[in-house]
Amino acid sequence: MAKNLWKTLAAPAVALLLGLGLGALICYVALESSSASDQTRAKTQEGTAMQGRDKTGQAYAKPQHTGTATKKVFLNASQNVDGNTSSLAKELMGGQDYKQVDLAEYRIPQVGQGDGDFNRVWEQLKGADVIVIGTPVYWSNMSGYLKTFIDHVVVNDDLKGADLYLIVQGSDSDQTRAINATYGTLDRVAKRFGLNLVGIAQNRDQAQRLQTVMLGK
Repeated sequence: MAKNLWKTLAAPAVALLLGLGLGALICYVALESSSASDQTRAKTQEGTAMQGRDKTGQAYAKPQHTGTATKKVFLNASQNVDGNTSSLAKELMGGQDYKQVDLAEYRIPQVGQGDGDFNRVWEQLKGADVIVIGTPVYWSNMSGYLKTFIDHVVVNDDLKGADLYLIVQGSDSDQTRAINATYGTLDRVAKRFGLNLVGIAQNRDQAQRLQTVMLGK
Protein backbone atom coordinates (compact mmCIF):
# COMPACT_ATOMS: atom_id res chain seq x y z
CA MET A 1 0.00 0.00 0.00
CA ALA A 2 2.83 2.35 0.87
CA LYS A 3 4.50 1.62 -2.45
CA ASN A 4 1.29 2.39 -4.34
CA LEU A 5 0.91 5.66 -2.41
CA TRP A 6 4.50 6.58 -3.21
CA LYS A 7 3.95 5.90 -6.90
CA THR A 8 0.77 7.93 -6.83
CA LEU A 9 2.49 10.94 -5.25
CA ALA A 10 5.86 10.66 -7.03
CA ALA A 11 4.64 11.30 -10.58
CA PRO A 12 2.89 14.64 -9.82
CA ALA A 13 5.82 15.74 -7.64
CA VAL A 14 8.32 15.08 -10.42
CA ALA A 15 6.10 16.89 -12.91
CA LEU A 16 5.83 19.85 -10.55
CA LEU A 17 9.59 20.05 -10.07
CA LEU A 18 10.21 19.81 -13.79
CA GLY A 19 7.64 22.53 -14.38
CA LEU A 20 9.23 24.83 -11.82
CA GLY A 21 12.68 24.23 -13.25
CA LEU A 22 11.52 24.91 -16.81
CA GLY A 23 9.73 28.06 -15.69
CA ALA A 24 12.83 29.36 -13.93
CA LEU A 25 14.93 28.63 -17.02
CA ILE A 26 12.50 30.52 -19.27
CA CYS A 27 12.53 33.53 -16.91
CA TYR A 28 16.33 33.52 -16.81
CA VAL A 29 16.62 33.40 -20.59
CA ALA A 30 14.06 36.20 -20.94
CA LEU A 31 15.91 38.42 -18.47
CA GLU A 32 19.26 37.80 -20.14
CA SER A 33 17.76 38.55 -23.54
CA SER A 34 16.19 41.78 -22.25
CA SER A 35 19.46 42.88 -20.67
CA ALA A 36 21.40 42.15 -23.86
CA SER A 37 18.83 44.11 -25.89
CA ASP A 38 19.12 47.11 -23.57
CA GLN A 39 22.91 47.05 -23.83
CA THR A 40 22.71 46.75 -27.61
CA ARG A 41 20.32 49.70 -27.82
CA ALA A 42 22.58 51.81 -25.64
CA LYS A 43 25.66 50.96 -27.70
CA THR A 44 23.77 51.52 -30.93
CA GLN A 45 22.54 54.91 -29.74
CA GLU A 46 26.06 55.85 -28.70
CA GLY A 47 27.40 54.86 -32.12
CA THR A 48 24.74 56.93 -33.82
CA ALA A 49 25.53 59.98 -31.73
CA MET A 50 29.25 59.71 -32.27
CA GLN A 51 29.30 58.97 -35.96
CA GLY A 52 26.22 60.79 -37.22
CA ARG A 53 24.97 57.68 -38.99
CA ASP A 54 21.58 56.02 -39.03
CA LYS A 55 21.69 52.89 -36.84
CA THR A 56 18.44 53.15 -34.90
CA GLY A 57 16.09 54.52 -37.53
CA GLN A 58 17.32 58.05 -36.88
CA ALA A 59 18.38 59.55 -40.19
CA TYR A 60 21.45 61.79 -40.27
CA ALA A 61 22.64 63.79 -43.25
CA LYS A 62 26.09 64.29 -44.71
CA PRO A 63 27.48 67.75 -43.96
CA GLN A 64 27.39 70.20 -46.84
CA HIS A 65 29.71 72.76 -45.24
CA THR A 66 33.06 71.31 -44.18
CA GLY A 67 36.37 72.96 -43.38
CA THR A 68 37.09 76.12 -41.43
CA ALA A 69 35.99 78.79 -43.92
CA THR A 70 32.36 78.76 -42.86
CA LYS A 71 30.14 80.85 -40.58
CA LYS A 72 29.45 78.86 -37.43
CA VAL A 73 27.00 79.72 -34.65
CA PHE A 74 26.56 77.90 -31.35
CA LEU A 75 23.13 78.33 -29.76
CA ASN A 76 23.64 77.62 -26.06
CA ALA A 77 20.38 76.59 -24.35
CA SER A 78 21.95 76.15 -20.92
CA GLN A 79 21.50 78.48 -17.96
CA ASN A 80 25.31 78.52 -17.74
CA VAL A 81 27.23 80.61 -20.25
CA ASP A 82 30.44 78.67 -19.69
CA GLY A 83 29.21 75.30 -18.37
CA ASN A 84 29.40 71.70 -19.58
CA THR A 85 27.24 72.35 -22.64
CA SER A 86 29.49 75.15 -23.92
CA SER A 87 32.57 73.03 -23.11
CA LEU A 88 31.30 70.28 -25.39
CA ALA A 89 30.66 72.88 -28.08
CA LYS A 90 34.32 73.91 -27.84
CA GLU A 91 35.32 70.26 -28.25
CA LEU A 92 33.10 69.96 -31.29
CA MET A 93 34.40 73.15 -32.89
CA GLY A 94 38.00 72.17 -32.23
CA GLY A 95 39.52 75.64 -32.20
CA GLN A 96 37.50 76.98 -35.13
CA ASP A 97 36.03 80.45 -35.00
CA TYR A 98 32.36 80.56 -34.04
CA LYS A 99 29.82 82.86 -32.44
CA GLN A 100 28.19 81.75 -29.18
CA VAL A 101 24.62 82.89 -28.53
CA ASP A 102 23.46 82.26 -24.95
CA LEU A 103 19.69 82.02 -24.64
CA ALA A 104 19.95 82.66 -20.90
CA GLU A 105 21.04 86.22 -21.67
CA TYR A 106 17.91 87.02 -23.65
CA ARG A 107 14.33 87.42 -22.58
CA ILE A 108 12.09 85.18 -24.66
CA PRO A 109 8.65 84.79 -23.06
CA GLN A 110 6.21 81.94 -23.48
CA VAL A 111 4.21 81.94 -26.73
CA GLY A 112 1.30 84.37 -26.58
CA GLN A 113 3.15 86.81 -24.32
CA GLY A 114 5.04 88.69 -27.01
CA ASP A 115 8.27 87.90 -28.91
CA GLY A 116 10.68 89.52 -26.47
CA ASP A 117 14.26 89.09 -27.72
CA PHE A 118 13.45 86.23 -30.09
CA ASN A 119 14.20 88.22 -33.23
CA ARG A 120 17.55 89.38 -31.82
CA VAL A 121 18.60 85.75 -31.44
CA TRP A 122 17.18 84.70 -34.80
CA GLU A 123 19.08 87.42 -36.65
CA GLN A 124 22.34 85.95 -35.33
CA LEU A 125 21.48 82.52 -36.73
CA LYS A 126 20.57 83.78 -40.20
CA GLY A 127 23.21 83.14 -42.83
CA ALA A 128 25.08 80.53 -40.78
CA ASP A 129 26.64 77.61 -42.65
CA VAL A 130 26.93 75.52 -39.48
CA ILE A 131 24.61 75.68 -36.47
CA VAL A 132 25.34 73.84 -33.24
CA ILE A 133 22.50 73.67 -30.73
CA GLY A 134 23.46 72.58 -27.24
CA THR A 135 21.14 71.76 -24.37
CA PRO A 136 21.49 70.24 -20.91
CA VAL A 137 19.08 67.45 -20.02
CA TYR A 138 16.19 68.20 -17.68
CA TRP A 139 13.82 65.30 -16.97
CA SER A 140 14.94 63.38 -20.07
CA ASN A 141 14.34 66.28 -22.41
CA MET A 142 15.74 69.59 -23.69
CA SER A 143 15.91 72.70 -21.53
CA GLY A 144 13.02 75.14 -21.25
CA TYR A 145 15.20 77.80 -22.89
CA LEU A 146 15.40 75.76 -26.08
CA LYS A 147 11.79 74.60 -26.09
CA THR A 148 10.50 78.16 -25.63
CA PHE A 149 12.79 79.41 -28.41
CA ILE A 150 11.55 76.71 -30.80
CA ASP A 151 7.93 77.50 -29.94
CA HIS A 152 8.44 81.00 -31.39
CA VAL A 153 9.91 79.77 -34.68
CA VAL A 154 7.95 80.40 -37.87
CA VAL A 155 8.93 78.32 -40.91
CA ASN A 156 10.95 80.24 -43.51
CA ASP A 157 14.09 79.88 -45.66
CA ASP A 158 16.45 81.86 -43.41
CA LEU A 159 18.48 78.79 -42.39
CA LYS A 160 17.97 76.64 -45.45
CA GLY A 161 21.00 74.49 -46.37
CA ALA A 162 22.87 74.92 -43.09
CA ASP A 163 24.42 71.94 -41.29
CA LEU A 164 22.93 71.25 -37.87
CA TYR A 165 24.78 69.55 -34.99
CA LEU A 166 23.25 68.81 -31.59
CA ILE A 167 24.78 68.56 -28.12
CA VAL A 168 22.65 66.81 -25.50
CA GLN A 169 24.48 66.45 -22.19
CA GLY A 170 23.59 65.56 -18.62
CA SER A 171 24.80 63.76 -15.51
CA ASP A 172 23.35 60.39 -16.57
CA SER A 173 25.85 58.28 -18.53
CA ASP A 174 23.07 57.07 -20.84
CA GLN A 175 21.04 59.92 -22.34
CA THR A 176 19.14 57.70 -24.79
CA ARG A 177 15.69 58.99 -23.81
CA ALA A 178 16.80 62.61 -23.90
CA ILE A 179 18.52 62.12 -27.26
CA ASN A 180 15.43 60.45 -28.71
CA ALA A 181 13.16 63.25 -27.48
CA THR A 182 15.48 66.02 -28.68
CA TYR A 183 16.10 64.24 -31.97
CA GLY A 184 12.35 63.98 -32.61
CA THR A 185 11.85 67.72 -32.20
CA LEU A 186 14.99 68.94 -33.97
CA ASP A 187 14.63 66.45 -36.82
CA ARG A 188 11.20 67.94 -37.46
CA VAL A 189 12.65 71.46 -37.32
CA ALA A 190 15.48 70.46 -39.68
CA LYS A 191 13.09 69.06 -42.26
CA ARG A 192 10.80 72.09 -42.14
CA PHE A 193 13.71 74.54 -42.50
CA GLY A 194 15.81 72.55 -44.98
CA LEU A 195 18.67 71.94 -42.52
CA ASN A 196 21.11 69.04 -42.70
CA LEU A 197 20.95 67.28 -39.31
CA VAL A 198 24.44 65.76 -39.15
CA GLY A 199 24.67 64.22 -35.67
CA ILE A 200 24.30 64.33 -31.90
CA ALA A 201 27.01 64.28 -29.23
CA GLN A 202 26.57 63.69 -25.51
CA ASN A 203 30.22 63.50 -24.36
CA ARG A 204 33.73 64.61 -25.31
CA ASP A 205 34.59 61.53 -27.39
CA GLN A 206 31.45 61.90 -29.48
CA ALA A 207 32.03 65.63 -29.89
CA GLN A 208 35.57 64.99 -31.13
CA ARG A 209 34.35 62.41 -33.62
CA LEU A 210 31.71 64.78 -34.94
CA GLN A 211 34.44 67.40 -35.22
CA THR A 212 36.19 65.24 -37.82
CA VAL A 213 32.91 65.06 -39.73
CA MET A 214 32.53 68.84 -39.54
CA LEU A 215 36.06 69.33 -40.87
CA GLY A 216 35.47 66.84 -43.69
CA LYS A 217 38.17 64.43 -42.58
